[in-house]
Amino acid sequence: MKILTYNVRGLGEGEKREQVRRLVLDKHPLVLCLQETKLQVMNDAILKSVWGNNPVGYSYQPSSGASGGLITAWDASRVDVWSFMSFKHVLIIKGMVIALGVEFILFNVYAPCDLAAKKELWERIQPLVLNNNDLCLCVCGDFNSVRYAE
Repeated sequence: MKILTYNVRGLGEGEKREQVRRLVLDKHPLVLCLQETKLQVMNDAILKSVWGNNPVGYSYQPSSGASGGLITAWDASRVDVWSFMSFKHVLIIKGMVIALGVEFILFNVYAPCDLAAKKELWERIQPLVLNNNDLCLCVCGDFNSVRYAE
């Protein structure tokens, strides 16, 4: 399953949308996960500007002012999504890769920088991950973590 994840740091500009569109056309992902869209409103026209004219489904979480915002989009001709869920900093989709008949659950995360808020986020995600360990599972996104200070 090919998944493309990208912190776009704002999707309002035409140039940024074109950059994402080139990635989608080049990589042909089944699922596209975007973080930090900074979009309060999402519509089909915005999605088509990055996905193109191929069949697409999507779920989104609006930004909070000028920060945050998530989009999870999928190739509707190759992926069947039957449920999605959203809570602060996370979009979750559950579905199946049609050609393989393989069910999956995918978490698109844009974690906060604040350590306490980040801990709360992972405490909320952990039971969902553990309760779905019978499926192919992917947690992707921007975790706002630094491994090494240098």
